[in-house]
Amino acid sequence: METMVYRSSSIAGDMIHKIEECKKNLNQGNLFSSIVLFRDVLDSYMNAHDIKKADKARLASAINHFQRQLTISQFFNDIYGKVYFRDGDFSTSYDFICQLISIKEDEIADVLLNADVARKLNFESLGDDEQKTVKLMISLVERGESSNLHELVENHDNLGSLILNYYNDAGIDHRKSGDITKAIIEYKKALIISPKDENLYYNLARAYIEIGQKKNAKASIEQALRINPDFIEGVKLLKHINEESG
Repeated sequence: METMVYRSSSIAGDMIHKIEECKKNLNQGNLFSSIVLFRDVLDSYMNAHDIKKADKARLASAINHFQRQLTISQFFNDIYGKVYFRDGDFSTSYDFICQLISIKEDEIADVLLNADVARKLNFESLGDDEQKTVKLMISLVERGESSNLHELVENHDNLGSLILNYYNDAGIDHRKSGDITKAIIEYKKALIISPKDENLYYNLARAYIEIGQKKNAKASIEQALRINPDFIEGVKLLKHINEESG
């Protein structure tokens, strides 16, 4: 009996530790790492049979709490879309997270294997090591792994600028073609690479204006001005937004 209790507590403790790691990754912006680990937590919970009732209830509460954190995480919603979870319905949550991971992997493959993307990045002109680094950077951007990405960009600033320009240009192209929703998505991906670029927030604000989301536009341009209070175009745009809202 003592061995059973120890094993039960050990299993529960391990899952609680993994949930804390999920939270840590979420807070750091390493979203893919967070949901992959969360998938493992859900799998372990549903297949654990030798856990005391009190530990089971504690784990369920911790899982529900993390699901709520995902639901309200703007960064998560920017990368993976709006999510909804039901407390206690962990089988559905597991299936949804697995699908989310699979879809994201397919999207990443589409970008990495796209000839048009390679052309825009002038991929063939890069050396083998640079090509590998660019692919890794794109993969991290698409997954929303901002912490890991920033470390890589610090060591490969020139390649980081290449990827940044690609996503910003993609946003501009989508905006010009009238697909504002896709433009916003691409601008947000660019911001993962360079979160302190006032020009990206300016582009994002203009895109929001085009679809009538003045609140989001104002928040974006205000962020640009927090980064650079002397940003003249940003000051003008904020004035325009305020006048239109007044």
